[in-house]
Amino acid sequence: MKQEKQKMHYAWKVFIACVLMKLGTGGALLAAVSNFVAPIVEELGCDVSELTMYTSITAISMAVLYTTAAKWLTHKRIGIVMGLASLGEVIGLALMATYHSVYMFYISGFIVGASQAFTGFVAIPIVVNMWFKKKNGTVLGAIFAIGTVATMFYTMLSAHLITAFGWRSAYLIMAAMAAIITLPAVFLLIKSPAEVGCSPYGADDVQMVESKAVVQENGLTKREAFHLPLLYVAWFACVLYSYGSGVAGYATPFATMELGQSISFGAGVGVACSIGGAFSSVIVGRINDKYGVKCGMLWGAVTTGIGYLMMFLSYRNPMLVYPAVIIVGLGSSMYGVQCPLLAQKIVGSRDYSDIWAWMMMVNSLVGGGLYSSIGLFYDKLGTYRGAFIMATVLYIVAGLLGSLAINLSAKRAKVKAEQMA
Repeated sequence: MKQEKQKMHYAWKVFIACVLMKLGTGGALLAAVSNFVAPIVEELGCDVSELTMYTSITAISMAVLYTTAAKWLTHKRIGIVMGLASLGEVIGLALMATYHSVYMFYISGFIVGASQAFTGFVAIPIVVNMWFKKKNGTVLGAIFAIGTVATMFYTMLSAHLITAFGWRSAYLIMAAMAAIITLPAVFLLIKSPAEVGCSPYGADDVQMVESKAVVQENGLTKREAFHLPLLYVAWFACVLYSYGSGVAGYATPFATMELGQSISFGAGVGVACSIGGAFSSVIVGRINDKYGVKCGMLWGAVTTGIGYLMMFLSYRNPMLVYPAVIIVGLGSSMYGVQCPLLAQKIVGSRDYSDIWAWMMMVNSLVGGGLYSSIGLFYDKLGTYRGAFIMATVLYIVAGLLGSLAINLSAKRAKVKAEQMA
């Protein structure tokens, strides 16, 4: 029995596999546009918004498959599903090296988006919720933090590869690295608790208070949740986070195209934003576990407002863009970490996978589908100033709406408890 207790809980092996997903395909795909915008736009003679439409198509492809992904991830062999999806991501990335028309990038957008429906913003929270009954926010935040660090690494690497070998070779090298790091881990390590034959991490602690555990595990049914107006208040907050978070993705083209700096300088800006994002994911996860969801949203509103305000100072001194984007990055995990935790706070665990999949479908269609529209600020006005102001306003409004939804949920729970007493 002592030996059994000393063995690593299988949940941590799944955590390691999720980390390797972020270190491989996750990081490579998030760095697949930023440094590549300037050289591709120059070679193909297209607009920024035409190229970044790739991201919008990726988001739309993800969105239409989110509900399918939620069902497959909870009812089929999860490692096989996520492994095949990761392979699709690698193929989509590698194909980008072969295109000679901006419209061809949309093919990869479709392939990558369809694959990421089974590996990204819906899949990771589902896997974490499946395996971790405690430290949920911290684990989720850590995974996304590592993903941000990986993005930072690939951003730096891609700048070097583009300069040394050209953007086409850079895509191929990044795809090969992603395949080696991610595919074996996903196929071999990711399994469901039922497949392994063990309880989720922290399940024994939760069961110490049996009646409370039943309430927490049951939560709201999908039918109950979608009949609650407060869910739609929280949902709209997530949509605003989805669109507002896209502005940070233009930090590198802002530095290279609007500030007129080099690709290496722009890569540094992307890295600085990623540094902030890495800290953000861990901090936001801890804040949610220790102080609650509302404090996490307050963190996002404050850091984003200060960060974008500082971005305006970089017009006079480009070096100031570095501390500015670090602070912007400190609020960048609202979409990946804060939104799923907000949803779980309101609906509980019972039908969380299905509910979150439907929420993410709309989040991606609106936020991701409109991502390329952020590029129009530069295409039409020659500046990203309007985008910075918009992002700040969206984060503040989203924080207020999310807090309102939590207050309404608490009142509903109190009334229900009084009725049962």
